[in-house]
Amino acid sequence: MFASLDRFFDTLVAVAQDRATRVGGMSVHAWAFLVALSVAAMLPGLASVPVMDRDEARYSQASRQMLETGDFVDIRFQDVPRHVKPAGTYWLQAASAWVAGGPEAAKIWAYRLPSFLAALGAVLVTAWLGARIGGGAAGLIAGSLMAVSLILSVEARTAKTDALLLLSVVVAQAALWRVLDREGPSRFGGAPLVFWLAHGVGVMIKGPIITLVLGATLAAFCLWRRDLDPIRRLKPLWGIPVTLLVIAPWLIGISMKVGGAFLEESVGHALLGKVAQGDDAHGAPPGYHTLVFFIAFWPGAILAAMAVAQGWSKRAEPAIRFLICWILPTLIVFELVATKLPHYTLPVYPAVAILAALAVTHGADFVAEGWWRTAHRVVAGLFLVITALLALVPLGATLHLEGVVSFSGTLALFFGAMTFWAGLRFLKTLAPGRLLTVLALAMPFYFTTFHLAAPQLDSLWITRDLKPAVARAASCPEPVVALAGFAEPSTVFMLGTKTRLGEADGAAAALRDEPCAVAVVDRREMEAFTKALGELPVTRHVVIEGLNYSKGREQVLTLFTRTP
Repeated sequence: MFASLDRFFDTLVAVAQDRATRVGGMSVHAWAFLVALSVAAMLPGLASVPVMDRDEARYSQASRQMLETGDFVDIRFQDVPRHVKPAGTYWLQAASAWVAGGPEAAKIWAYRLPSFLAALGAVLVTAWLGARIGGGAAGLIAGSLMAVSLILSVEARTAKTDALLLLSVVVAQAALWRVLDREGPSRFGGAPLVFWLAHGVGVMIKGPIITLVLGATLAAFCLWRRDLDPIRRLKPLWGIPVTLLVIAPWLIGISMKVGGAFLEESVGHALLGKVAQGDDAHGAPPGYHTLVFFIAFWPGAILAAMAVAQGWSKRAEPAIRFLICWILPTLIVFELVATKLPHYTLPVYPAVAILAALAVTHGADFVAEGWWRTAHRVVAGLFLVITALLALVPLGATLHLEGVVSFSGTLALFFGAMTFWAGLRFLKTLAPGRLLTVLALAMPFYFTTFHLAAPQLDSLWITRDLKPAVARAASCPEPVVALAGFAEPSTVFMLGTKTRLGEADGAAAALRDEPCAVAVVDRREMEAFTKALGELPVTRHVVIEGLNYSKGREQVLTLFTRTP
């Protein structure tokens, strides 16, 4: 089987450079394969994995409230302002949910759909840029590396900002390379316009993060060349107003509505507050992102040493310089920032993928001896260890959380083992076809993990069980639901915007004051809840147990209604 896959992918690599059917630097067959690979890697689980705490649930609920209230300027989670990010992501999610049936009908997949489409777009633009720099084969492999990277596979299934930001960054960087690669004067209506439009969209998605990535790339490239011509080619006197036209309408609207509260929260806390100290217990020392890369970029991290060697040995070439300037300055900044999360460095991964693809398609003889050989062996060892551990995760999770050896977990282990063996074969012969075999075998592993195993972890999805339990306990179609001791935002998305998150007194008051109410009380709040009830007669319903993975503690929730 492995040999047949190798031959198929060797043929595909050769066909990718077919001039007769080339579109955007690659053959039509290569584009079709890349789309199929991306869908297989990123789509399974989009609808089957329940809404996740906490960021995804907050984004999705705030987007739903835009549809419920008709207010697309002031972002809110229930009555609490969400002034940490601009409105771009919420607008896209609200639009997707509106198409899917509106706030009452849309499921979580509708809010995730913009992330999936953005991830797919980022893969295709990465392939386009890789093909422009290194030919069709390099474009095919660069896009494939992005499509199957673990971090992008996760972000494509998550209703947040990061896949959308990635697309904005890679479009802007592709436009920047078009500007840098052309000789003679450039007109503003082409690549420079695309650059500034993508920059404006990126700011609307996640604030000035895209400005950091693009600015660091451009500054490093100018310093390396010792001239400012790249900046002049971008025509900033025309471009900056374009960016302002993208962001100014909403920024003026939110400022008129809440004054300076948005800028104070988004810049003062959400951005600058993360620089000096770890925000929300997410602090880590320098070196964190470098280590996490070997998991986040799996399975493509097997090429890490080759990519670095390619960059070092060919650093005099303008395209390689551009990729290095894209990666290093941004990586250094995020390593120095106190707050760290795995997705922070996602915007540099397309450049890493292109460097790695160039190493594979243009020869990797430099890793056969000396220091590079040692580095390559270390990276290979890391890849094999991480692959083995990832293969065990679905089975281990079902065994630990549910106490069963599940079929889906066993199947995921099998496909993980196949990927491990394919990786061993590639390490013996560093051929493009064998690399694509590794990447292709990661697809069934993702399918069994995200679509089959993850949704079966009932202990993790407390709110999935809570919604039907509330419906059974309530005496009316739309009860007031009050929770005590369990305040995760997924409960609001699942049970409705008017869900009350609080303590025992609030839950007891809901039963006392509302004609139709359900109280959901954690065992830690039970004594206070009983005291607050006084003589009020209540009926005890189902008990729901599970793991609150956001806090790492067990939850035992009991449902109560007032006895007629």
